[in-house]
Amino acid sequence: MALDVRLLRWTAALAVLSVAWLAAQWPGVLIHPVVGWLPVPACTALAVIVLLRTSQAAPDRRSGRFWRHLALVLTLLSAAVVSSVYDSLVRFGAPSQRSSTPTMVLYLGAIVVLLWALLRLPVGRRTSHDLITLGLDLTIVLAAAALVAWFAAARASVPVSAVTGSSWTLFGILLMVFASLVSLAKVALAGAGALDRRALWTMGGTVVVGAVAGSAAPLLESRPYLNDCHISIPVCCVGLAMAAVRQRRAFAEGLAAVRRSQSRPFSLIPYVAIVVADAFVLVGVGDDPRDTRILVGGSVLLTLLVTARQLISLYENSHLLARVDASMLELRRHERRFRSLVQHSSDVLAIADEHYVLTYGSPSLLRFTGRQSVLGTSLWELVHPDDAERLRQASSGLAAPGSTTTLQLRLLQPDGTWRWFEVVTTNLLHDPSVRGVVANARDITESRRYQDQLSYQASHDGLTGLANRSLFAARTVEAVASSRGGSLSGGLALALIDLDDFKAINDRLGHAVGDALLVEVAERLRTTVRPGDVVARLGGDEFAVLLPESTREASTDIADAFIDALAAPVRAAGYELLIQASIGVARHTPDCDASDLLRRADMAMYAAKESGKSRWVEYGPELDAHAVEHAQLAADLSQALDRDELTVHYQPIVALPGGEIRGVEALVRWRHPTRGQVSPAVFIPVAERTGLIVQIGAWVLRKSCDQAAAWISALDEAAPWKMSVNASARQLLEPSFVDTVAAILHDCALPPARLTIEITETAVFGGGRALDTVRSLHALGVKIALDDFGTGHSSLGLLRTCPVDVLKVDKSFVDGVTGTVEQEAIVTSISEIAQALRLEAVAEGVETRAQANRLLELGYQLAQGFHFYRPMPPEAVTAAIAAEAGVTHRGAGKATPASAF
Repeated sequence: MALDVRLLRWTAALAVLSVAWLAAQWPGVLIHPVVGWLPVPACTALAVIVLLRTSQAAPDRRSGRFWRHLALVLTLLSAAVVSSVYDSLVRFGAPSQRSSTPTMVLYLGAIVVLLWALLRLPVGRRTSHDLITLGLDLTIVLAAAALVAWFAAARASVPVSAVTGSSWTLFGILLMVFASLVSLAKVALAGAGALDRRALWTMGGTVVVGAVAGSAAPLLESRPYLNDCHISIPVCCVGLAMAAVRQRRAFAEGLAAVRRSQSRPFSLIPYVAIVVADAFVLVGVGDDPRDTRILVGGSVLLTLLVTARQLISLYENSHLLARVDASMLELRRHERRFRSLVQHSSDVLAIADEHYVLTYGSPSLLRFTGRQSVLGTSLWELVHPDDAERLRQASSGLAAPGSTTTLQLRLLQPDGTWRWFEVVTTNLLHDPSVRGVVANARDITESRRYQDQLSYQASHDGLTGLANRSLFAARTVEAVASSRGGSLSGGLALALIDLDDFKAINDRLGHAVGDALLVEVAERLRTTVRPGDVVARLGGDEFAVLLPESTREASTDIADAFIDALAAPVRAAGYELLIQASIGVARHTPDCDASDLLRRADMAMYAAKESGKSRWVEYGPELDAHAVEHAQLAADLSQALDRDELTVHYQPIVALPGGEIRGVEALVRWRHPTRGQVSPAVFIPVAERTGLIVQIGAWVLRKSCDQAAAWISALDEAAPWKMSVNASARQLLEPSFVDTVAAILHDCALPPARLTIEITETAVFGGGRALDTVRSLHALGVKIALDDFGTGHSSLGLLRTCPVDVLKVDKSFVDGVTGTVEQEAIVTSISEIAQALRLEAVAEGVETRAQANRLLELGYQLAQGFHFYRPMPPEAVTAAIAAEAGVTHRGAGKATPASAF
């Protein structure tokens, strides 16, 4: 771009030099005329470079072609100048202003190329009517230009021809004027496509100036050493170079075809052309009738063209008025439709000023508020006080024009109730047709109520109405954060409550009774806590209470209150039930988060269960150590079988009164490599919780059946008749347990009648899969013994549903058999029940001879306990059996009865 400006400056400097030389030579010849011709071709060469550079920068093919045509025009003019130099200084004698035919051909060729370039300028897409109008306008301008050109030619032909020696000179000048008028009319009437308007105006004006300068030849008649080309050609070069630089800048800025000014809806150029032509007619009418007829005829032609132009305009105006009428009719139809929609719409539409004072309210707003008019009413009067701050925050977000915000708030009804609305507010204060804040509101009360209901259901227990696990977890996280931040000066505690033996009640009496019991427990917990405490049902029969602002004394009192509240009998679905609960309490410390707090409460709750239930335990660091101990014990127990650390001992079941061995009960023992002998009371619960009891139980069963088969093979009739093996509730729930028992009996070749599976009452109390398993075992031929009989919820009722062959009386009843009559009543009743149902009865835990004698008196024939034998390895059992038979078993000494120890 900078190079183009420098070239333009050099072109202007050469043009000034050429005009200065002509002025200096006007009085007389100072320097040879050839010097005055040198700047002219130099000007054309520089201008050609500028034009070609502009054509290369054009963004489209048409624009570049136009500026290349202009470069060709200047190239032809440069050649014409060289030819003029030859004509002036050589051909017609020196000096001379005459032009040869080749010179005039070159000038005329340049003018023709200029006209061709102008006519090829793109015209925007127009309708047929626009094209007709454009054609008439151009015809008027060209006709006026032709009339003026004819008048000028008629008056100036003689002097110009005399000076130049040819009438072609005058024709070329007129053609240049005609070309300039064409360019101006084309740009003014039809536009220039992607070309810059001002560049084209500059070019057209330059051509006019050059044509006027070229018509000054008669003034130089007395000075043949001067030529009008010294002025006209440099002026054209400077103008075209200026137009090219202007166009190049427009291309660089991307402003081509964009800077078109918004012109009037009509053009004045045709009318100006008529005025000019009429002026020449008035001046040119004289004595020559031929000239007069030509001028008058041209004037009549122009009048007819203008008349046609006006008729077309009138037709267009009539057509436009018809379209306007149709548009107005459609607009009124849309207005009526909009008014009907607004009047009958349930949505509320309101417009308020910048102070939120209503300036318009739709009929639905009037119906909702029960007012005759809402004009001048402040929106704050209709909004719920609790939502005012929300509205104020939304209004602060409407500062920018056209900004929109959406919010939900409550609006007042005439009866004093509130309804929820979703309000979309838009700032149209800048819009002259509105000048306000537009609010469109939709009643969402029912959907909001439904959403609130769904939200409540998602965060609350459906049965009890208490908070559910997810809501309780969220509240716990919030409370822990507040405790860490120091907001809870009284501290934070969490209580976890688990109902004892709830499953038995649920299975025995049905889920309806269980649900009613849970509802009553939830209500007791809710009435026991303080305001601000959070009560939740985590699932099943597990409840939790979050106790913010709770000191150690307060949490202790609340835990005691829970125990007392749950101790009273519960009336549920017509049943009066006694319910107990184990409660774990944990206090928040800086080193625990929400999950740790719940985990600690859970550990404390299990500690309460292990301590005897119906009590509460507060978490302490020792519980973590106990949990770690249990976890390590579980890990070691999972490898005990592979390490061959488990063994099976057998405790004989004897006949009364002599103590002869009739059967044995298999009891698993664990000798830990570092802990030594681990009590079954310690590792069996661990196996139950981890599920290892299934694997261990199957191993014990196979080991025991193998031993029973070995005794039968070795001792024949002296072998123990029954092998009793304990089965846990977890084993009875295994779908493959019956198949496992059948497979072991088959592998060991042990008759099913020689095997007794001992179960507890609680294992089958709920019925379901466990009871089905027991029935399948009984159908297989396996005997079923009910262990710890009399300690369960409904032992007698169980005898009607569960197939039982043996009743094993719990040691707690046997201990009182030598006491009062009341103490031995249960043992007596069980013996009578067994006799009536033709069941075997085995008294467990016999530790004294007096107990054995009294049990015999009460009708018991089988007993088991330390008075007779302790659990012992199979070799000792074999030895004891051999001693009874008076036979010394090979490889085993005589066993000593436990009562002798």
